Amino acid sequence: MTAIDMARSSLADHVTRALTETITSGALAPGDKLPTGQQLAAQYGVSLTVIREAISSLRAEGLIESRQGSGVFVAQAGVRQPFRIPTSPHRKSEAARRIFELRVGVEVTAAGLAAARRNKKQLRGLAAAHEAMTQAMVRGEPAVDQDLSFHRAIAEATGNELFTSFISFLGHHIRESILTSRGVGQNREAEQVVAEHEAILDAIAAADAERASEAMRRHMDNCLLRCEY
Repeated sequence: MTAIDMARSSLADHVTRALTETITSGALAPGDKLPTGQQLAAQYGVSLTVIREAISSLRAEGLIESRQGSGVFVAQAGVRQPFRIPTSPHRKSEAARRIFELRVGVEVTAAGLAAARRNKKQLRGLAAAHEAMTQAMVRGEPAVDQDLSFHRAIAEATGNELFTSFISFLGHHIRESILTSRGVGQNREAEQVVAEHEAILDAIAAADAERASEAMRRHMDNCLLRCEY
């Protein structure tokens, strides 16, 4: 993770905690509209990118909800997510490890189902996501969004919308865990990450469910190891 990524993540955590306190303290009540992204950026002295990450985290926690064309509002208590992932008190690598462990069972199964059920359109989308991630890493970028898109494409290829909902729910946390797993040895690591995703893609393309599940398990195991660097 670059210094810029670390700084942005720290700022996003700060804004997330501040907005969470504002909501849970009652300063913003259920149904209240949040200020615009530009207003929040000015209020906290951060970029719009930081605000978007904080908003994504609050949405994942079920504290806020987006209404198309209207903005972002504090969620009603009765419709908030029954399952929450609180801001972790652990160091970044430990928090990432916990997320990867949570993902293992679901994503290993998803890879196998995707291999058995994917159609040609979904396979093209998965290949496009892999190519976008590969090109981003060639440019020296962490390719976090492209990586997340690849895993989301696998979830969609299962044909079970609950897998897609799970990935969307964990979106912010997955993004942070991926960033944490992008550590030292950038060139060698980038080649490993691309190769791991390519193995998953090849197995799904070959409709080999067992191989796809195993390739995903190896990828998750390696991500856990990279979090320890």
